[in-house]
Amino acid sequence: MLITRARLARLGSVATTQVLVQAVGFLAGILLVRHMAQAEYGYYTLAVSMVSIAIILSDLGLATAVMAIGGGAASERATLGRLIVDADAVHRRLTWLSLVVLVPCFAFLLARQHAPLWQVLVLTFVIVVTAVFTARGGMALSIARVLGHLGVQQKLDLAINIAKLGLLMVAVFVALDATIACLVNLVAAAVYAHVLRRHLKQHVDLPPVPAGEHQPALERHVRRQAPNSVYFVLSSQLALWLIGMFGSAERVAEAGALGRLAALFTVITAVSASLVLPYFARRESAAELAAGFAGVNLFYGALLVVLVAAGMAMPQPILWVLGGHYAGLHDELIWMLLASALTAWGGAIYTIGCARGWVMPAWLGISTGIVATVSAAALVDVSTVRGSFMINASTGLVGTVVALGYFSNQLRRHARGGAPAKATP
Repeated sequence: MLITRARLARLGSVATTQVLVQAVGFLAGILLVRHMAQAEYGYYTLAVSMVSIAIILSDLGLATAVMAIGGGAASERATLGRLIVDADAVHRRLTWLSLVVLVPCFAFLLARQHAPLWQVLVLTFVIVVTAVFTARGGMALSIARVLGHLGVQQKLDLAINIAKLGLLMVAVFVALDATIACLVNLVAAAVYAHVLRRHLKQHVDLPPVPAGEHQPALERHVRRQAPNSVYFVLSSQLALWLIGMFGSAERVAEAGALGRLAALFTVITAVSASLVLPYFARRESAAELAAGFAGVNLFYGALLVVLVAAGMAMPQPILWVLGGHYAGLHDELIWMLLASALTAWGGAIYTIGCARGWVMPAWLGISTGIVATVSAAALVDVSTVRGSFMINASTGLVGTVVALGYFSNQLRRHARGGAPAKATP
């Protein structure tokens, strides 16, 4: 049965905690928007974007591979321990390969916005280290979710975000710029990864060295998902990079400030990762999978309509929270909401498929996405905030349609017994 009282209770608990977490995170974000100089906030926006890129390129689907493989061994302490140690070994290799490409790109893009040389060097270092800690924490979190240990994640998320808010409030009265804000993120990522790793040691048997048992399966999953992951990170950040290349730091700041209003999607993504992904990873019944898939799509469709309607009906009250620098971004707000909703929808369907080992073929997602992105970029002004969100909306729409079609086909194959149930070692 898809909906039970126990599942509703767990959903309510996780959702409530995530609302609190994101409310604290939202306050921290608004604190940055209102109290940081606009150019500095532009640097910070680029830095956060770069962290996202580094995380994905040093992961390439490794965390979802851990969940997909670990889903079938949730009660086996030794197996899960060997899995996460093997994943660490694969992650170290991916990290070194990604740094060769990322470090020069990070430095160039920050320098392009006329950031001081010392700040370029410091931010580049902080970005790389933050990404490493975040990716390691993500792999540990995958195992915690397989084990059903949602409580530790909820408590840790809330404690970390409250601590970040407190540190930023102190920084407002001392010194607050992009470097300080990024250092706060680095400390939070390091603490998060350390606490999760320490928790796992109490519930899984971690061998001292990688056994190599799961590395072939992890590497196969990464190879299958890598093209889609690389494309995803490039397409999702392309519009912001174009503003960074052809616009000013102030335009980058406007795009980043509007992005703060998308905190709702972070709540939804967190709840989905905690409850929805494990649900699809564990289920084998075609009827249960189809019911869950229909519920996810109905939810995202309704959310898109409600949010865009709210943005059209009352843009001024929504923009008020960002401060006077951003009060005139009415059209940009609508396009941001549309782009964010579509991207979240398509991303949810894609990650649900990955949780079952149903990774979309690279040629399908990439080819259709490139056509959508190039077509949109040719029709809009890529140096403006409005143009950047229009590109994201076009790419998100095509990505959602393609993901829906692919996952629906996999469901039909599974119902007939022709699709793999899940990834296997």
